[in-house]
Amino acid sequence: MAAKLQIHTPYVLQTLPRPLDNPDGPGRYLAGEVFGQKQGFKRRKRTEVSVAIDGVAVYLYDILSSQAVTSYLVSPQSAFTCPPYSLRWRSASSKTATRYTYVSVSTNDSTSSKREIRLFREETTGSGTTTVTPVSHTIRCDAPIVNIFASSLHNPKTNLPSEETPNHDLVAVTADGTIFCLNGETLEERWQVSPAALSKELLSGSRAALHIDFVQSTLAADVIDGMFGGKNELFGVFQEKIHRDGFNPDFLIVITSQTSTQSTAPRHLHILALPSERDIRQTNKENIISVFVAPLSAEGDSTRFQLDIRSGTLQALSGGAITTYAFSNGIPRLENKLRVPGLTSFLRLSKTSVLTSAPDSFSVYNPIYRSLQATTAVESTAENIGTCEFVTFLASREIAVGLRGANLMAVQIEAPKNRNAKRRAEGLLTDAIRRGISRDHACQKRIRGEYPPSAVLAGSPPGSLSDPSWAEWQSKAAQADELLRIDDLRSWEELLAEVFKIPTKPSGTEAEKESATNGTGSPGNLLEWVWPSSRAEYPRVDRRWVFYAISKVLAWGEGGHDSKTYQLVCRLPESSLLNYLVDAGHLVTSNIKSAFKDEIREVDDVEDLIGEQVPVLLAQVDPTMELLLGYLSGTQLGSTELVSSIKLLLRSLGLFGDSSKTHELRIKEAGEPAQDQENEAINMELDQAEEELQITEHHLGGHRARGLGVAFGKLAACPSVATVQSLRRLFKPEEIIGLMNVLRAELIKNGWTTRYLDKAGADQDAIEAPPDGSIQLIADLMSRCIDSVGLGGWMASDTMLASSGSQEDSTDFFSQFQAEVSVALEGIMEAVRLQGALAEAVNYAKKARKALADSAKGRAMSLQMTEELPLGLKTDSKISQERVRSGGEIVPRSSRQIGHFASKKRGIYSVHRISEETLLGGAGATVVQEAAR
Repeated sequence: MAAKLQIHTPYVLQTLPRPLDNPDGPGRYLAGEVFGQKQGFKRRKRTEVSVAIDGVAVYLYDILSSQAVTSYLVSPQSAFTCPPYSLRWRSASSKTATRYTYVSVSTNDSTSSKREIRLFREETTGSGTTTVTPVSHTIRCDAPIVNIFASSLHNPKTNLPSEETPNHDLVAVTADGTIFCLNGETLEERWQVSPAALSKELLSGSRAALHIDFVQSTLAADVIDGMFGGKNELFGVFQEKIHRDGFNPDFLIVITSQTSTQSTAPRHLHILALPSERDIRQTNKENIISVFVAPLSAEGDSTRFQLDIRSGTLQALSGGAITTYAFSNGIPRLENKLRVPGLTSFLRLSKTSVLTSAPDSFSVYNPIYRSLQATTAVESTAENIGTCEFVTFLASREIAVGLRGANLMAVQIEAPKNRNAKRRAEGLLTDAIRRGISRDHACQKRIRGEYPPSAVLAGSPPGSLSDPSWAEWQSKAAQADELLRIDDLRSWEELLAEVFKIPTKPSGTEAEKESATNGTGSPGNLLEWVWPSSRAEYPRVDRRWVFYAISKVLAWGEGGHDSKTYQLVCRLPESSLLNYLVDAGHLVTSNIKSAFKDEIREVDDVEDLIGEQVPVLLAQVDPTMELLLGYLSGTQLGSTELVSSIKLLLRSLGLFGDSSKTHELRIKEAGEPAQDQENEAINMELDQAEEELQITEHHLGGHRARGLGVAFGKLAACPSVATVQSLRRLFKPEEIIGLMNVLRAELIKNGWTTRYLDKAGADQDAIEAPPDGSIQLIADLMSRCIDSVGLGGWMASDTMLASSGSQEDSTDFFSQFQAEVSVALEGIMEAVRLQGALAEAVNYAKKARKALADSAKGRAMSLQMTEELPLGLKTDSKISQERVRSGGEIVPRSSRQIGHFASKKRGIYSVHRISEETLLGGAGATVVQEAAR
């Protein structure tokens, strides 16, 4: 049977006194939750509620008994700016209970106006004596306070207060983002943080005046589990690891909106860490730590939020719609949207239940399946008019409390009768059958025009560029520019090495060092950078310095006589900074684009252009190709960079000739009848193609060979379509044929085209087995080369070869290529067939070797060691001569039991003869005879 919730008729807990009006407007009711904490235990929510009435008093009511617990009077000129916060503390050793009630008031009289935070400290002894001590503190700020809460200083080992007194702080947040911290007992100000702590993590274009829309305090462990999926490694700002029973600081979740002329202002969710006791003592250090910032969709100006940290669910009410967000690594993502006209307030009951308030009813909806679970009507009277604003929900009692007009109301929600001991979520699909909301009222999840998915992340999240101080970055960048302007390269490199956290040591003679101190910047005076042993040891640095270094070492400009041709040029080839960028993996195409974003704004296909020119630039700086090898090994590269590097390496090895001369001969001889010269040029080109195999084997060595191998390996991992496009763009058809000749040389070199029994002209002992994946890599690259040439390219090549006058020359290349591929394929097929034939024998050899090793250790052998293979290639395990009876007694097996186990191991089509030696454990007396059925 489907579960069914029931909402009882709401009842009035207390009729509140009428508030006094203030100069800013009519008086208000503000209600908040009440918390309790005992020494040695965590803070919990009490079954009480606090209500602040402008110009009257602050009342604390018990929800279960509907009685007033206590009250604190205020002056008639006092107006509350936010709900009160009340904490009841009780020590473990004494029976004295202390209640701390904090309120934020704005006092306006005929002479002046001021903002105050007041504390009503009520101490109740074991005999029943009650003493109330008021404390006040004036806050100097223009914006009103929108939230106050108590934050405890925890013991790092137990996560609980270490003293018998609460020893807590009071944190207040104003509407403009200013955060105050006051002593919980004396209200003395401990520290203050300006709104810049919230806006510094935003983009420069988004740092407008902020407005606080929502504030909630929590613990770091709850934030990690609920909003980040338990990924503790994301919080690298702390020196200690966050743990629920260990280091667990107080966090603050803040939702801010920015002042905007548009209908909806952009919003952001901030996760802030409150300081520890050690940070508070350091007055020169910022107290609030900004842990994470994420953008939120702008739903409207009057948006109300509720955040459940444990489940990682954020719900917002705006325009009669409840929007639910789920967090993935801290980023809120739209989960569902429930639109019901007339909603004024809501309260989260569970993941699948939301209690809503309308002017004439209370209802429980399922936002996942957009169904109505329960509803009840509300009668309106003269004292009970208007909408209900929910305050709290007691999950253990299933009671929701809210303010409706001048009444404090309670709504009892009865659970389904089929609910078990664990709280069952009444959100199954069967519970939503025949209870769905009509399509006119429901928000269709698949309608993209209403709320597109990109609206959740409308604003770009702050990246790593905004982490350091902007003023410090500008100061150091200006200092580096000044050193570069006066040509003091030594000091400039010293500054950048300090930024990149790379140690240096002086090099050169004493005269060179002295000239360096005088400001001269000759190449001999440059510092020697001490490189780490591996790339993993390079420290993480600010990306802005990477962009700065690329823009200073390289230059982007027009090349040649054509104004539309652009090229990269190295300004400082003698500097070690280029080596750092290559070795640390920073010289990627995306970083170069960011460094020259103004220059390449109007350039087409800039990624392909950069990828083509970077390998050429590195080869010009270092002709030994060592720098290019480091670039290929330690950088994430695309197909364009790899193809350009392969072309450069093959050309440096002499595998690619200058085809421009041959092209000029063809143009010249097209109008002349000198057929002999043309045939001679073509024959020379064919001879050169035949010699490429020998040249490859001779030259492949050193940095070029290693670089070519790394480039081939990475190119095979690139998408095939991108690789083919890069080959067509950067290689000529005859150059692609040359690349295929290199791959053919690799086939011959690794023995893939040598027959298994062909021993002539080769020392089989000197040939090493090639890697298992090399044949697949070569085959993939050959296929892409064939696709890049295309049918038209092969026809043109065939025509070129046929023009020599010999038909045998035109088919020689294709026949040889086909023969080599056929031989390689035949070898693979032979290896597969040989593996199938020898698999059983190899498996038996492994088991026999293991049995021989066991015999060397003194263990009994269960396998007969002969030169002949056994029938069936099976190794027989020995039957134990002993068995364990009940109780752990070890007794010998009988001959009958041994024969029984031996017969069970035989197949159904075999005959086994058991001799006396078999029963005694001798494996050599076992004879297996296969008998056909």
